[in-house]
Amino acid sequence: MYRHWLYLILLSSIMNVVAARLVYGGDIKNIRRDFNLAMDDEGKANQLFNQLTKLNPSAGSLEYAYWGATEALLAKHAFNPFSKLNYVKRATEKLNKAIALNGNNIEMRYMRFSVESAMPTYLGYSKHVNEDKKVIIDGLSGISASNENKAMYKFFASNILKSSFCNNAEKKLLSDIVVKLSQ
Repeated sequence: MYRHWLYLILLSSIMNVVAARLVYGGDIKNIRRDFNLAMDDEGKANQLFNQLTKLNPSAGSLEYAYWGATEALLAKHAFNPFSKLNYVKRATEKLNKAIALNGNNIEMRYMRFSVESAMPTYLGYSKHVNEDKKVIIDGLSGISASNENKAMYKFFASNILKSSFCNNAEKKLLSDIVVKLSQ
């Protein structure tokens, strides 16, 4: 009897992973789309987090970074302050791990910048804001206007420009990047 239940649990776990892979199938465009929908929708944030949990992406992958960023969205939607802090802690751990394995990825850096720049500094979760900003700006400076992700990169540059974390030289550079990516 015990073996029967163990078999059913194992089969169920395998089916969950297969279902997650069918939903996203390694297509980062779908994850990006769902992440944007989850920004202001708690139900969609939970759904995306559950799907990414089932997918169990490898640590250095963009999917893994989105898993962490989605956990930060759960913090945004949570009511309980302790739950918020737990979500943020796990989210930053995932983002830090992804970036440790893929440090030049602009998209991962932007996710961590967004999470950390939204946190009160006294919580100690804003350690990488300036480092991420520099890597993002340096990376965006080398992006061609014909890049397939230019709308996303323009969004990154525009949002960092709007943040309170830029000096005048960085604002000028980001403004130039926005103009270049608008062409």
